[in-house]
Amino acid sequence: MPSPLNRGADNPRQCSAGSKAEVLANVFAYLKKSMAGEIQPESKEQRMERQADSLADSQLWHDNYRASFLPAFQIVGPHLPHKYTDDRSRVRFGRFGHQISD
Repeated sequence: MPSPLNRGADNPRQCSAGSKAEVLANVFAYLKKSMAGEIQPESKEQRMERQADSLADSQLWHDNYRASFLPAFQIVGPHLPHKYTDDRSRVRFGRFGHQISD
């Protein structure tokens, strides 16, 4: 179980940016734990699962970010023009919502 006091000592990838002495202390603490066998090396399956979770989280965040700008509304029912347009340039919709161009 990682210690809450020296954050990042159990995983050098999660070290907070600090002074040179703090970084070296965290690296040495990690090396001491790994040499003592307290930290099990990450298996390939665990690493792939962690990376897949991270990718799914970032994809979800990006999808929510993009959806926050322009929510797309699906028009249901008949499509009516907003103002008068010439009948020759009017877009007509046929079966299954396909556009008909005369």
